[in-house]
Amino acid sequence: MCENNDSELDISNEISYEEEQLQQLLLQESEKQKIEMDRELREAQEKEYRECLEKDTIEPHEKIKQSFDEPSLEEMREVRLKRFENKLKGKRVE
Repeated sequence: MCENNDSELDISNEISYEEEQLQQLLLQESEKQKIEMDRELREAQEKEYRECLEKDTIEPHEKIKQSFDEPSLEEMREVRLKRFENKLKGKRVE
């Protein structure tokens, strides 16, 4: 009967050793998945940050360009001529 108990104990030890090995493998796999998920999350956050940064830096410049058009050379010339004419008229009146 003692031999029977010893063989059962050996089988039990083998099963517990196998279970322990399986648990270690599962833990390692779980850790790998966690690392991969963390990496993917960081990459997604970095991508979103870059997109927002680009949007924040480029779009305001585009809006400024749209809202403020530089005068053409002809328009600038007309303004200068009007100023000059006004200065001449001002001097004649005096």
